[in-house]
Amino acid sequence: MRKPRASCPKLSFVNIKIRSISSVVISGAVIAATTFVPVLATTKRDDGDDPGQGLGTQGAILWFVLLPMAISGIIALLVMGPGWVSTAKKSAENGFLDDPTSADSSIADKPEVAALTYE
Repeated sequence: MRKPRASCPKLSFVNIKIRSISSVVISGAVIAATTFVPVLATTKRDDGDDPGQGLGTQGAILWFVLLPMAISGIIALLVMGPGWVSTAKKSAENGFLDDPTSADSSIADKPEVAALTYE
C-alpha cells in the first residue's frame, strides 16, 4: 500500500504558474505564426501565375464592412419583422389611437390579477 503524499501548496502554485505562462507563450506563438505565414506566401510565384490588380481601399471597405453589415441588417429584419407586425396588429384592434400596452386584455377583466397589481 502506498503512503499518501503530502501535498505542497507552494509546489502546486509554481506548477500552475508554469502552465499558465507556457500556455500564453504557445498561444502567442500560434497567433504570430498564423499572421506571419501569409507574408511568406507572397514571395513565391508559380509558373503561369498572373496576379490581378489589388483591391483598393473603397473596394475593401465595400466588400468587408458595408456588405456584411447590409446582409446582417436584412437577416435581422427578416427575423424581427414578423414580431413587429403581429404586435402592431394586436395593439390596433380597437383603432389606431388605442393604448398599445393593453394589447392582450384588460387587467380589470380578471379580478385575481387585479388584486395582485399595485395602482
